[in-house]
Amino acid sequence: MIVEHRLLIHAPVSDVYQISQDYDVRYEWDPFPEKIEILNGMSSVKPGAEVRVFAKSGLIMDVQFMQMNPPSVAAVQMTKGPFFIKNFAGSWVFRADGSTSTLAKFRYSIKLKFWTFPFFSERLAAFYFKKIVIARMQGLKNYIEQQYRRP
Repeated sequence: MIVEHRLLIHAPVSDVYQISQDYDVRYEWDPFPEKIEILNGMSSVKPGAEVRVFAKSGLIMDVQFMQMNPPSVAAVQMTKGPFFIKNFAGSWVFRADGSTSTLAKFRYSIKLKFWTFPFFSERLAAFYFKKIVIARMQGLKNYIEQQYRRP
């Protein structure tokens, strides 16, 4: 299943990308994680870095950064996750829309492990992840646009 959402953020693409990947401010705008740990002894995220995300919902997922191409792309792939997810990959893509706006697109590709009722479980998972994607993007947009409104 693919879950995707797009949103226009009124800020330059380089600033949007930088804030989206800044773990010092992540908790100020991102409603999803309770805690994020960078693994493998690395001090920052870069291709090959692994991150453990503790979601506020109780889910825990380890992801590896597969691609980072500032200021346009950050992509991850799950290395370990909740019992019901077989595969997970996500990309955050940012494109300039003029000099002062950014079109942001979050896209998650999710494959669930077989459940007794696949039709129901796929719809439930799609609803859950779509809700998360929208909330995260709206949090990023609100945070950044508030920064730009300050005198």
